[in-house]
Amino acid sequence: MAQTATNSAGAGSTAVLILLVLGLLVVIGVGVKMYDLKRKREMEGVALQARLSDALMREPDLISLAVTPTAHVPWWSGTPVRLEISGRVPTAESREQVIRLVDREARQIRQDVTLVDRLQVDAAVSRAA
Repeated sequence: MAQTATNSAGAGSTAVLILLVLGLLVVIGVGVKMYDLKRKREMEGVALQARLSDALMREPDLISLAVTPTAHVPWWSGTPVRLEISGRVPTAESREQVIRLVDREARQIRQDVTLVDRLQVDAAVSRAA
């Protein structure tokens, strides 16, 4: 009878050890998936920023302006990308031109884009910089 109690105690501790190892593997797997998702979203943001920067550089009227698009891509799909446009432009017309261009280019990649306008109109900014 003492032998049976020892065997069942050993089997119980082995089962607990196996469950702990399996739990640890699940936690590591979830962590790896979260890291991969974060990396994938960051890559999407960088690709969007690069395309928008290229589009701004292709426009002769805007090439000399220091305008920076910054994409914030959320972890969860279905949530809109927040796209901040910052910099200084010489006129309100150039500001509207930048916003229209960035909006058009961004929506060719993703439909769920929210623009955040952080452009400053500054008459001291020269187009021929």
